[in-house]
Amino acid sequence: MPSSQFAVRSPGWMPRGACQGEDPELFFPIATAGPALAQVLAAKAVCFRCAVRAACLSYALATGQAGIWGGTTQEERHAMRRPADFSAQRAQHRAGTERSAIDHRSNPAGH
Repeated sequence: MPSSQFAVRSPGWMPRGACQGEDPELFFPIATAGPALAQVLAAKAVCFRCAVRAACLSYALATGQAGIWGGTTQEERHAMRRPADFSAQRAQHRAGTERSAIDHRSNPAGH
């Protein structure tokens, strides 16, 4: 489902979240280290007892949410996506290098 559809209506799992009834500010700390770490840990504690944590995390990964979602910070979700992005870039580079080598073998003069 495209992220624009998420904005129109909340996903069906959201009302079942353990975060319902909690102060929303808890899930949007101003930092993820130092004094704010206690807030991050408190938000994650709510997430870790949540029955829809996996759906919440998937939603946050798909839509680029800020704050604590599915028991992860925005930075942690960014790190989860990075290996996949890096692998895709490596595969594209490798394909381009192989294509260049094939072109060179079929036309050694480079013309």
